[in-house]
Amino acid sequence: MESEKLKADYINWLAGQTVFNPWSDTVVQVENELVDAYGRKPFVLVEKSGDKYTVTDDGYLMYKYNPTEENEDLNEYAAGMVMDAGFDFDKDHAVIAQTVSEESLPGAINALMQLEIMISFIA
Repeated sequence: MESEKLKADYINWLAGQTVFNPWSDTVVQVENELVDAYGRKPFVLVEKSGDKYTVTDDGYLMYKYNPTEENEDLNEYAAGMVMDAGFDFDKDHAVIAQTVSEESLPGAINALMQLEIMISFIA
């Protein structure tokens, strides 16, 4: 098996599975074919501000799993996971976010999608 061909094939496949939906002049929704513990596709929002990009769930993740905020343990445990992954967690609004450079943007998008999937398994 040729690893370079495998790499190219995988990257091409992944590119075909990833959807970029413009929401406005500065915000794009990114979604791919991965699924969480409930069979739903995670998505992230990317907002450009100057030369920086904010990758966020805009509070949707915790709203989806804890809409009435009755499960305080879930929010607390998720907040720890979020911060351990290098993201900020706004406890008042349950928003997960990280501001990065253009060079770090692909990794941040991928990391937030992975984090969303991981959190779905504890929700």
